[in-house]
Amino acid sequence: MSYSIQELSEGNAGAWDDFNNQCSGGTFFHNTKWKSVLENALNIDLKYWFLQREQEIIGVFPLRHRTIAYLKGLDPTPYSEFNSILLNDDFSPRDLNEVLALFASKYSFCSLNMNNKTLLDHIEYNHYSSDNIGNMVLDLQQKSPDSIWESFPAKKGQRKFIRRFDEKGFQIHEVRQLEDMQTFYRYYAENLMRINGDTLPLTFFLKLLETYSRDEMRVTLLSKGDIYAGGLLTFVHPASKTAYFQYLSLNRSLPNTYHPTYSLFWEGLNWAWDNGYQKISFGRQEMDPNNARFRIKADFGAEYLPIYSRVVLFSKSTSLLYRLKGIYYGSQHEQNSSINRGS
Repeated sequence: MSYSIQELSEGNAGAWDDFNNQCSGGTFFHNTKWKSVLENALNIDLKYWFLQREQEIIGVFPLRHRTIAYLKGLDPTPYSEFNSILLNDDFSPRDLNEVLALFASKYSFCSLNMNNKTLLDHIEYNHYSSDNIGNMVLDLQQKSPDSIWESFPAKKGQRKFIRRFDEKGFQIHEVRQLEDMQTFYRYYAENLMRINGDTLPLTFFLKLLETYSRDEMRVTLLSKGDIYAGGLLTFVHPASKTAYFQYLSLNRSLPNTYHPTYSLFWEGLNWAWDNGYQKISFGRQEMDPNNARFRIKADFGAEYLPIYSRVVLFSKSTSLLYRLKGIYYGSQHEQNSSINRGS
């Protein structure tokens, strides 16, 4: 096969988004608008690559340029729930090493997230597992809101947690005003400080508000008068019919009998159902049934979908340095940060 790679530019950005929207694994986080937000709001050096075979686009590689110990490399787009490489369904996994060789001529290492486990069997360079997390995803075609409600065990309290806010006069409102986003951010930041999560700056959320319309991003607040209970920021990707419950904002000063996450997720789930979405992503998560956030997502019918990650080392010197110094140790911080974003 004759493969080539081409870097994303203004001139071919439309082709990138077309491929993402048509690809079976395409997501909100693979589009060029998200790339622009990360670059402008967080000053991240991103390098997006087309994979071509005889001038036909058969894959896209959304990556971030990274230099470690004077070694140039690439790793997955940070702060993104979904950042796997995307390949056409007819791409042969046996050709992966030939594709990696195109990057080996430019870089010392490359970290990749993949959806297809069989790709791992065709990496001939030295490579190491770089992560052990997955995405929690609900398939609404398999589990409707009614069936999820009926699946809540009667004695475990999920229905009570949802009903309590209605009984106490709380309501969920969809908002777009600057002051509402500032309120959302205040409790988002306080919640992440409480759980030692990685907090993104307010300027990032203001950039989201500026960039995305109501058709692309939904922000809801759960409140009663001046009493704020929580909020949920949801992204949507019509092409894949997926809604992404992306950022939670929680008032931790409420009595511990209140659990706003349940109410926010339940309202968001029903909104997605009513608007024709077929899947809901609850975000990244370690596979740990003892973790409270994992259990909440599982309560709503979400299933754990593993991400297959590898650090590929293109030279003997890079491999030696990796083993001796652990040069890649710190590079997964942003990848794992979404686990502790409060959702």
